Amino acid sequence: MVKFRYLMLACVAFTACRKDPLYCPGAPKDNCNLLDGSVNTEPSGCTGDPGCAAPTPVCELAAGTCVQCTAAEPGACTGTSPVCGSDNACHGCAAHTDCADSHACLPDGSCAAAADVAYVAPGGSGAACTATAPCGTLDAGLTTARPYVKIATGLVKDNKTTVIDGQAVTILADPGAKLDRDGDGAVLEVESANATVQIYDLEITGASGAAGADGVQLTPNGGTPSLTLTRVTIDGNQGLGIETTGGSLTLTRSTIANNTGGGLTTTGGSLTLTRSTIADNAGGGLSLSATQFTIENNFIASNGSGSSGLGGVKLDGITTSGTHQLDFNTITANLGPATVNTGINCGTVTVPLVFSNNIVYANLVAGGGKQLGGSVNCTATYSDVGPDTTAGTGNVNSDPLFVDVNAANYHITSSSPAKDSADSAATLDIDFDGDSRPQGPARDMGADEVTP
Repeated sequence: MVKFRYLMLACVAFTACRKDPLYCPGAPKDNCNLLDGSVNTEPSGCTGDPGCAAPTPVCELAAGTCVQCTAAEPGACTGTSPVCGSDNACHGCAAHTDCADSHACLPDGSCAAAADVAYVAPGGSGAACTATAPCGTLDAGLTTARPYVKIATGLVKDNKTTVIDGQAVTILADPGAKLDRDGDGAVLEVESANATVQIYDLEITGASGAAGADGVQLTPNGGTPSLTLTRVTIDGNQGLGIETTGGSLTLTRSTIANNTGGGLTTTGGSLTLTRSTIADNAGGGLSLSATQFTIENNFIASNGSGSSGLGGVKLDGITTSGTHQLDFNTITANLGPATVNTGINCGTVTVPLVFSNNIVYANLVAGGGKQLGGSVNCTATYSDVGPDTTAGTGNVNSDPLFVDVNAANYHITSSSPAKDSADSAATLDIDFDGDSRPQGPARDMGADEVTP
């Protein structure tokens, strides 16, 4: 009896601070209801937020446990983890709809403040470019000088090329958002030294005209502008998909397709192209001159024509050392006129370039053209090149056994000779689809890693 009274007094003293009538230190499970040996029928954990602390500051009353957030208290989630999930944990936003106030999910998983976003929508006429009164052109949104521009679903047009001159801006797009222009000329131009532009999820299409009808142009004008495209589609332009004359261009998980003048042409500057598709461009796929490049995990297929002058990839004007990496790509079904090396064609290349772990196969060649040819300074290792053979360590010359050539599905099957045949020293950790490499004893050649 004395011990029982002592515990009760200790419990009263302690719970005065804890404000938890069920907490009695020294009792079974520190719970007052169990002092006399009876069964506890009340929650034994928290009974309110004051009993919880960071990093789990919210009490989930039904379970009596401290968690990061609840449906009743989603505001506990902030910063780069603003969304309360069904697991009562905070997560980064994954879609614009996750951000109730701004409807603008940023790349780092945070939600933009509505005041920092210029809103653009088809048919919009608002002058302030707010969510309730969006403006009607990208140019108008850029004029606000806000750090983010959000383009709504549908086709947004201007009557001129939209020029981003010396501005740092991130352009976000809802699913199905498209950018076009009326009249002839390029749709979008990024220029000037201080321009740092990031674009996400937008389709840029419809440029027309006899000259300069490109989807996107990157023009340094004496500087080094930077343009980053993520999950962007550039298609249906009468000129090139993208043309650059310098600066820094990065494309990730993007598509350049069905552009009459060609896919991508660069002169100088740098290019990073990863996990992207370059396909069905009549003027050819990639033409790079005096450019440093990292080209990795891409499908480059069905580009070129009988008069295009290039098929998949053309490299020229490479006379100094630097970054010149073309690895783990699938380059197939490209075509060009007779004598053109329609897979990879090296023009003036005076420094040694070694391309590894690629599939360069079944590009249409004629009149002496090859899958990979031109300058003797361009060589391949650990690649599947054919049907004409290419000398080099680890190279094979076998049908890569694509999943479905007729459907342009150039992933490889589990019986492909490219499987487990890449260089054992390679370190690339994912493939085109984001699947981890390797899945077997070694990595697979080409853009695709076969999964079990």
